[in-house]
Amino acid sequence: MRNARSWLAGVAVFALVATGCDSENPPDAQKVADVTASRSAEMVRGVSASVRTMNGLPAVDSLEEALSVFSAGFEGVPLPALPSEEAEEEDGSSLPDFSNEAETNAQAERLEKYLRERVFTAEHVESTEGDSTVFLLKGENVCTDGSQAADTDCVKFVNQSELRIRATTLDDDGLELTFLIGSKKAQPMSLRFLPKVIALVVDLGGVKSAVQQLDAEAAAALPTVMVGQVELKVTKEGAQHWIVSGSILQALRLELTDEDGTLAISSARAVPLVELEADGVAKRARFLLDLNTTEVSLPYSGVAPALRGKNWTASLSGLSFTLEATENQKDFTVGHVGLGDAQSFLSLGADKLFTLDLNSQSGRHFDLNLSRGDDGLPLVRVQPEVDLVARFFLAPLKADSEMEVPSAYEEATYRVRFTGGTGGPSLRPVRANTTTGFKGGLQVVTGELSLTAGTSSVAVSAGQCLVGRETSSGGGSLLDYLQAGSCQ
Repeated sequence: MRNARSWLAGVAVFALVATGCDSENPPDAQKVADVTASRSAEMVRGVSASVRTMNGLPAVDSLEEALSVFSAGFEGVPLPALPSEEAEEEDGSSLPDFSNEAETNAQAERLEKYLRERVFTAEHVESTEGDSTVFLLKGENVCTDGSQAADTDCVKFVNQSELRIRATTLDDDGLELTFLIGSKKAQPMSLRFLPKVIALVVDLGGVKSAVQQLDAEAAAALPTVMVGQVELKVTKEGAQHWIVSGSILQALRLELTDEDGTLAISSARAVPLVELEADGVAKRARFLLDLNTTEVSLPYSGVAPALRGKNWTASLSGLSFTLEATENQKDFTVGHVGLGDAQSFLSLGADKLFTLDLNSQSGRHFDLNLSRGDDGLPLVRVQPEVDLVARFFLAPLKADSEMEVPSAYEEATYRVRFTGGTGGPSLRPVRANTTTGFKGGLQVVTGELSLTAGTSSVAVSAGQCLVGRETSSGGGSLLDYLQAGSCQ
């Protein structure tokens, strides 16, 4: 199956191409090969140029530096640091390096040659049906680039799986490639090509049907429910201007059932879910994330009889933000930051154990501006405010003797509010001072920062810093390790 998965992934990448077929007749092998090969090579080179432009933007380096300095400002506050970039994929060296122009051009040439000579050939044409041409792939051809003998396992898999690609002409001089798997011709994915757009659509139901035909043992391990469609789309706006996006076209739902119950994962339609734009001419890069309601449900498997038969449910209402960087930019705005348009929660059965609300009275989103002060340190300003409320109702978990429920969290409300100030509240990190013994903190420049937890509270006014305490005041919450103080 490893060779099978590798082959399918390879074909998916190789086929990300093509446009421009006769809208009245089925495309012949030569036409499909010419268009797919040339468009795939163009896409690889174009995306590579955009990536190089984005990597070369001083604004991106400036943003990374500002975030690093801002993170350092938390040294005196017992909060998590920003993620490190040290972790890398062990096999990352095998992935395409789009930042290397020479390597990219070589990959594009190999891809173009492979598509012309090994995939879309007259030898592979099985039939024509209306405006479609069906290619039945042969393992001895597609399992090698011609420089060496084809892998025997790959050849066997391809031939036994009856792997077909149906090429269909579309309006606007477009082309659609549909993958057909097995004797039942399951359709796990399709590629649609219009003059400026290349889109790969994966249908989870089709994937399940294909696996059921190819490998009964692997199919038995699949979720009992697999529905939904996802899309990867590449849009050409110019020679060095490309947009890559991913979407959930149809709501996803996966259900895996065993003796303990059913694990269910769902995510609502999101178009787009993520989007990356790189414009080499304008020297501009933009990133967007817009996750819709996503839920995970799994059965309780603890020892408490009173809780048996209930399901844990974690529901995230959403997650969103946008970020743009241009040449010589010094100020950055992270826009539309939010956790969806409703409350997020964790529940057990009908009992909500935890709820989370962001800006519930002010649109559930905010914008964040990051700039540099005269001292070189970043200044963070928000609009209209940040009002984050977390509520705990953990008393039902006391029925499970193996769970420890701190009394402070049986029923508690924690709130962080940052509001006020002309033009919105703002803060900045302050470095540690070895001369005075100041360990660093966050200074409120405009507005007020308030944190509350039950009867405990910390209020930081303009000019003051949020700093850490040496020891807890004894209340049992995180706030007991924080206080307002001087910034020196």
